[in-house]
Amino acid sequence: THRVIRSIIRNMHDSCTQQVLYRPMIKNDITNREKKESFFAGGFFYNVKTQSVLLHLRDDKTPIHPNQWAFFGGMSEDNETPKECFMREIKEEIGIDVETDRIVPLCNYFIKDRGTWRYVFYVQSELPTSTMKLGEGADFRWIPLKDVFAYDLTEKTRQDLETFLRQL
Repeated sequence: THRVIRSIIRNMHDSCTQQVLYRPMIKNDITNREKKESFFAGGFFYNVKTQSVLLHLRDDKTPIHPNQWAFFGGMSEDNETPKECFMREIKEEIGIDVETDRIVPLCNYFIKDRGTWRYVFYVQSELPTSTMKLGEGADFRWIPLKDVFAYDLTEKTRQDLETFLRQL
């Protein structure tokens, strides 16, 4: 299954046209409170046993990527760190408190056309959706990795999931 997924990712990655600047995620990116510029922080839950990811269906009220599947997340507030922003967004969007030591940095990069950094995390979890409460968006669900690229994903969600699968 992983070989098939990796093959699909390689083909999709080769067709990616948007230019972004990647760099390894370092501790200062996650804890630095001196940063004053706004950034995006988001991510997903990953269930190792079922090989699935928990994603969020954006509603039709949002001006950015309406009705597409995406990560939980959003723009930073005040002097939040990327991890704190991710934790707040998870709480707002599905009502779950995530412990900071369970958050795994995946990648970060600068999005030139938006002029902002994007920080992506994941949390290994087996929580059933019945323990979650939709706070924003239209829906959320566990999606098997073998099926995830058949969903209408945002471009960045697709790109970051490809990065995740390459690291498995």
